[in-house]
Amino acid sequence: MTSHTPTATQRALTRWSTIAMNHDVTTAFASHQRATGLAPTTIRNRASFLRTLQTVTKKSLLDVTLQDLRTHLGRDGISAGTRRTERGAFVAFYRFCVDDGYLDTDPTLKLKPISAPKGTPRPFTPEQVDAMLHSGAYRKTRAMILLGYYQGFRVSSIARVHGHDIDRLAGRIRTIGKGSKDASLPLHPMIADLSATMPHDDWWFPARGSRDGPIDPASVTNLITIAKKRAGIRDPKLTPHSLRHAFATDLVEAEVDIRVVQELMMHDSLATTEIYAAVSERRKREGILMLEGRPIPTVSGRGTAVEDEVMRRAVNFAA
Repeated sequence: MTSHTPTATQRALTRWSTIAMNHDVTTAFASHQRATGLAPTTIRNRASFLRTLQTVTKKSLLDVTLQDLRTHLGRDGISAGTRRTERGAFVAFYRFCVDDGYLDTDPTLKLKPISAPKGTPRPFTPEQVDAMLHSGAYRKTRAMILLGYYQGFRVSSIARVHGHDIDRLAGRIRTIGKGSKDASLPLHPMIADLSATMPHDDWWFPARGSRDGPIDPASVTNLITIAKKRAGIRDPKLTPHSLRHAFATDLVEAEVDIRVVQELMMHDSLATTEIYAAVSERRKREGILMLEGRPIPTVSGRGTAVEDEVMRRAVNFAA
């Protein structure tokens, strides 16, 4: 009698459907990412990409093929940047599946890299920031907007501000940046004043209901987006993250050194900071005017040039 050895896929599918395991492959993948210190926002976004892939293909994630992935990434209506981000999520997920024995082969091995144009800054203008603050937004929403604009915080950092993070005497604010990077940054005077009205020993934006801890970053996004719409701002490219772009852009406009802006934004690469910081029309005009004018002849001078050449040849011949 021939014994049958189940494949990694069969073993995984059995494990996936066993209630006693108390988690599926996506939960295991999320745990793996948290253990490596990946940002919560990245983990949530990847989970969303995987759910969409499963819904569109109508397959178990462990049954998805290379062709399924190519078809999904090639669908209409998404930008090159989104395709590249989704591909990165799928590569990370299926590499994990192989490493942890859920799959024998990785369907993303032949999935070609996706090129995307360099991102461009999409900042709110100072007038738009003012419009959001005066849109009828509630006090805590206004505080979120101020943290985004005056400290350059992402929504994940805004959500997790705690009273203990503020040191008004030292003029510092502590935050956890992307990649779980712990940082202590200069406290803007506007945020120092705001801190006097916010909880000193608790989360500034606590979760609602019976759940402990801070508000979810997605809720911060929703609240700022509502304020944006109430302010009459219709540009779909402007998101709560655009407050961070405005922070960088207005610092550069104020002629703050780009390296200082990089440190304030907790970027490892200066190139990343440059994506956030738009150059204003004023600075472009000032820049081009740095080229000094020069006299321009009113005539071509071709006739004189020909006469000079004839004389030069005559002199050379006589010599």
